[in-house]
Amino acid sequence: MEIEHNGKRISLSGEELVIGSDPGADLVLEGLEPRHAGVRKLGERMATIVALSDQANLLVNGVASKREAMPLLHGDVIKVGAHELRVINPAHPSGSPGTPPVGGRERLHDTLFGVPRRPSTRKPDEGKGPASSARVRVEPDVHFGVIIAGALSLTTLMVMLFR
Repeated sequence: MEIEHNGKRISLSGEELVIGSDPGADLVLEGLEPRHAGVRKLGERMATIVALSDQANLLVNGVASKREAMPLLHGDVIKVGAHELRVINPAHPSGSPGTPPVGGRERLHDTLFGVPRRPSTRKPDEGKGPASSARVRVEPDVHFGVIIAGALSLTTLMVMLFR
């Protein structure tokens, strides 16, 4: 795996590739936080990127990432500040059956890092103040539903076994 910036490729060979304005960073770019983002290689076909600062402006294929690791695959476009980087895997046969299908990135992210919490679509209650003062409610953690479903399945299995 490699990161390309302005035609220059940097190989992901070490433990972490640090992108930032600090002279000690592996990829030094102006206008960024000293330690803006970190890229870690995961095997031969994938890597992850994570913002290393709360103020870091980081987009992967147009999707904002704060302090959450995002998977990187061949062909992905990373925007850090005003700079655009591209993920290159020289061994990747673009367009082959190994190319992830549409929506594959999101499923991969959910598999690696758990299902993300999503804001509620519920509208604020009427008569409780202006809409601008309403808070976004986060749905209960999805893992709770999985635990309940597992408990119900186990209970059903035990009832069937001990009849």
